[in-house]
Amino acid sequence: MKKFLFLIFLFPICLNAQIYDHNRVFNDTLNYKDFNQGFIDSQVYFKCTGDYLIGLTSIYIYYVPTAICYSIPPNDKRLINSLNPNNEYLYSNNNYYEGYRYGSFKKKRKRLLQGAFTPLGVIATSLILSLSLNN
Repeated sequence: MKKFLFLIFLFPICLNAQIYDHNRVFNDTLNYKDFNQGFIDSQVYFKCTGDYLIGLTSIYIYYVPTAICYSIPPNDKRLINSLNPNNEYLYSNNNYYEGYRYGSFKKKRKRLLQGAFTPLGVIATSLILSLSLNN
């Protein structure tokens, strides 16, 4: 009975909740839709192979370039991709631009960390294999 009463009082509180996504609060659904579309497009169309290579090669100089690139968002000229079907919205729709920029910054950080930890994974794997083959 106590659980049932708790659910009755908790249910109206959950209905009045704001929309939380990407650590941002949105009141307008169209703004949220444009931001979310920009975020999704950035995950598909933003190219960051150079960031992966920076993370991969920076092991020799103690990850200094990775740390610097990690804190800097990508330039606006890197956001443009001719394969993106919504490329014309990039500078005409502010919410789409903010979502695309936020998503590209997250993807850039992810690729930098993947490049930085790839050599450590290779070293750990080779160490485990060499120890297991010696026994």
